[in-house]
Amino acid sequence: MSDLHFLGLGGTDEVGASSYLYRLAEGNLLIDAGARPGSIGDAALPQLGLLAEHPPAAMILTHAHLDHVGALPVVIRRFPKLNIYCTEATARIATLVLGDTLKVTTMQGQPLFSAGEMKRTLERLRPVPYFQRISDHGFAFTLFPSGHLLGAASVLMESGGRSVFHTGDVSNISTPVVDAAWLPAAVTPVDAVVSESTYGDTLLPSRKEQVRAFVAAIGETLRGGGRVLIPSFALGRAQEITQILQTAMAGGLLPAVPIHLDGLTRGITEAYEDMLPLLPEALQNRTKVSKQRPFLTGTVNLVKDKRERDGILASDRPAVVIASSGMLHAGASPQYARAWLPHAENALFVVGYQDAESPGRRLLELQQGGEVMLPAQNGGKEGGGFEAIPAYSRIERFYLSAHADRGGLLGMIARYAPGKVILTHGELRARSNMAGYLNSKHDVGLPAAGELAALKDSGKRRGSFMNTAPKKLEAMKERHARTTVKVRYDAETHEVRIALPDTLDGALFGEGDYTLEVLRGKTSRVKLREHDAEAIEGQRQAEEDRAAEEEALA
Repeated sequence: MSDLHFLGLGGTDEVGASSYLYRLAEGNLLIDAGARPGSIGDAALPQLGLLAEHPPAAMILTHAHLDHVGALPVVIRRFPKLNIYCTEATARIATLVLGDTLKVTTMQGQPLFSAGEMKRTLERLRPVPYFQRISDHGFAFTLFPSGHLLGAASVLMESGGRSVFHTGDVSNISTPVVDAAWLPAAVTPVDAVVSESTYGDTLLPSRKEQVRAFVAAIGETLRGGGRVLIPSFALGRAQEITQILQTAMAGGLLPAVPIHLDGLTRGITEAYEDMLPLLPEALQNRTKVSKQRPFLTGTVNLVKDKRERDGILASDRPAVVIASSGMLHAGASPQYARAWLPHAENALFVVGYQDAESPGRRLLELQQGGEVMLPAQNGGKEGGGFEAIPAYSRIERFYLSAHADRGGLLGMIARYAPGKVILTHGELRARSNMAGYLNSKHDVGLPAAGELAALKDSGKRRGSFMNTAPKKLEAMKERHARTTVKVRYDAETHEVRIALPDTLDGALFGEGDYTLEVLRGKTSRVKLREHDAEAIEGQRQAEEDRAAEEEALA
């Protein structure tokens, strides 16, 4: 058996309950222990029982989002001496997220852990800086900035002369509150990459254009006398949106209306203010020059209690509310949605990922005037009640994601030139789609939760069509060297390149990507990819139409 294995405990074919065990030659390394947003009790947890057979020697927390940190005290309940490595920012934010998780799950009647267990967990955190190699457990690891969130990290593991790169949640786009992921200047080969695939089936639109459209839509609603609800992840996204709105108001693009921060966004934003030295240099400089606080300035208001929230809900003044949770699972955002969605002059703008079962996803799928099931006013106490709410307000999605899209992920993976790639943290369609772009150059694995996967290139490239036996390759080269058709095989990319004779008119072939299908016997078929064929047919039809028009005019 290979001495490098991957075991996903959760967060493999889903976005939630992320927890990954690496079985290394020197010991086991656990990365993250998250909860499933919207689930309660044991249903919210990864398969932590598997750790009994494979106890971890150390643990790394990549970042402090609920789906990566929510089950951490449950792990420490089982392994009280376990050291948990993370960045300084992650350690500070994890305190707030775990505190909120304890509060919410207690209200639901099924707390995941106790206050004492949370305290003991926080005592096991071991902050380390980026780029510092840690080798206290036989194997070694280094944390690198992954974008995505303040303090978020990717992990490079070294074991037995081999290396594995775990991306964590990653973003290759800089925002006002976090710099883009760090990448090595040159290609740095590793044995395997374990990559997230949240948007593995998506090419996201230009972030600059999305921000422009987002601000314009808010402006239209406010000038029409409406109120805007932005359900937001409290960590990172709420602070980015606050910066966007403050900048737009300062530039006259938006009227200077109140910006209310409610739910977990309040405490997180205050924590961000205290962590100003860890934020991007541009934001630090802007704060220094303006002599104003980075977030809590201008019209920004922290909603302190239920009485103040009720006052905002009762007011008909234009305002913007940024409230958790981002998927409308729980927290403050469903309370505003219940009050504002039935009114056509208001708007609800979605700015982040929505999992398949979330109220936010169902809301996006509605036709205007339909109904959406939202957590009821007192549903949290018993862990379940929902009520149907009519949705007549403007509902729109803007892609301000903190995850890299398919292009960004493929570019990052290429920088590490791995033989093996394992895709996690994505729904079925996203993982499968991204695998299709990888499997001609890499050995790609899509393991299910609880499935042990070797972190070693099998030597077979799924999707490739060449038999790589050395004798057959040499025979192919010698045979075609005597013909006018030249065939060259690239062993690194598993591509066959065919140079046709000069006497063959290249116009016979349309532009586009072709696939080679090897059938039984000696019959082979070259086929233009479907979408390219459609484009060429459309172009041909357009040329015929133009020719017909010219003939008619003549």
